[in-house]
Amino acid sequence: MKDLMYYDTCESGKRIQELRKAHEMTQAQLAEALNISLDHLRKIEGGQRGCSVDLLIALAAAFDVSLDFLVLGRGGSVAAARDKLQTLIDELTALKKGL
Repeated sequence: MKDLMYYDTCESGKRIQELRKAHEMTQAQLAEALNISLDHLRKIEGGQRGCSVDLLIALAAAFDVSLDFLVLGRGGSVAAARDKLQTLIDELTALKKGL
């Protein structure tokens, strides 16, 4: 049987907080950008409240991550995947030059 997956608001909130900090945004700036109250965002980041699908979509777009990452913690950001791929390309190019 596959592992059950569920929306853990605490873990999702932590991911949102980490993304906000990585983008050097304050809670007030993100709340304003999402058109939600500061209190609402604080509760989301604290895991006391979940996000609507519309809000998750807005967050995913704002931070260039997948919904799967925000909700379940799987995957990650598109930018991180591109960076990892570019690193691998650079390493392979260096190896090829050494042949």
